[in-house]
Amino acid sequence: MSATTQEIPAELYSSLEKHDAAFTQLLSLIPAQYYIALAPEEADNKWMINKKRKTGEELKESKKKSKHAKLDPANNRTTVEILAQGSGAAPALTPLPPSASISELRAKLQMRLDHFRRNRAADAGDSSSFSTGAAAQGEDAASRDALEQEQRRKRGEMRDRRRNERKEERRKEKAEKDVKKEKKAAQKGPADVSAKPAKTQLIVPQLPAHQEDSLSFPSVSLPSSSSGPKSQYKRIANPSQALAHLENQKAKLAALPEEKRKEAEERERWAKAEERASGGKVADQEKVLKNAVKRKEKGKAKSGKEWSERKRELQKSSEISIKKRNDNLAKRLEDKRNKRAGGSADKKKGGSGGKKGGSGGGGKGGASGGAKKGGRPGFEGGKGKK
Repeated sequence: MSATTQEIPAELYSSLEKHDAAFTQLLSLIPAQYYIALAPEEADNKWMINKKRKTGEELKESKKKSKHAKLDPANNRTTVEILAQGSGAAPALTPLPPSASISELRAKLQMRLDHFRRNRAADAGDSSSFSTGAAAQGEDAASRDALEQEQRRKRGEMRDRRRNERKEERRKEKAEKDVKKEKKAAQKGPADVSAKPAKTQLIVPQLPAHQEDSLSFPSVSLPSSSSGPKSQYKRIANPSQALAHLENQKAKLAALPEEKRKEAEERERWAKAEERASGGKVADQEKVLKNAVKRKEKGKAKSGKEWSERKRELQKSSEISIKKRNDNLAKRLEDKRNKRAGGSADKKKGGSGGKKGGSGGGGKGGASGGAKKGGRPGFEGGKGKK
């Protein structure tokens, strides 16, 4: 028994050594670059070879160098060699400086606080009011209050000074204006104090409201505004009315004598000229008025046709909706009638035949149960119980 127990571990160890050697040999065949992470610098160099712009020759040269480096057996090192090189080039650890004691740290903190207090006192203009240590806290607060009070006093003095300066400027301006007014009054001479001041003279003189016509010709004189209305031409916007008015005017002129007709034509000519000069439109062309009347009549006919078409469409749609409503009502009434007729037929059928299985003798009572089911609802078996 003891011999067998000693031989089994030896065989096991030998087999483990063989397996270890085989696995180590297989792993050595795998390049280390596939399972060992590269350093950041090496990774950047690998993927950023063509980062900068290069010429064709430079690209070819760099590709050739990278290919040679890849196929160089010196670069294809095993894992053991890489680990051995890394362990040999490990940097030496430098010891940390000794930590300072609590008393030194407190002293350093106190020095920084004193430094801040001195700087704050120097900025405020009162560096002598601050002192180091805990005993100077009350004096520090008192000096701060005094400093704030002094700043408030200075701001108040500045406001008063600015206010006085503005008042002085306004007083000087007023005095200068008074002096200028006195000089102007002295140049104009003595004036009546009780007289009312004159109105301000406009740059452009104001014309009178009603100014008579001053334009005249040797043989013709424009009619004055006092002799008649400004424009004697009658304005008519409707072309059909304007055409009728023009025809009536021509008929009246044709009925007048020669001299009166000429005078009337002259007056009408002047009225039309004044109307055109004032920016109005003169409808005195018979052809233009007739064309306008035709256009208006065509527009009326077109709108009338559209209106009749619209009325016809509305009537048609209303008839369709009424017919649809009547059909729906008739259908609803027919459905109600059919429903009632179907319900009565079901009642008759149930009274004669009864429920399913009633006549088969499967229920209680046999055939008598089927005969009882033909009575009124709610009275089944009423007589049998008595």
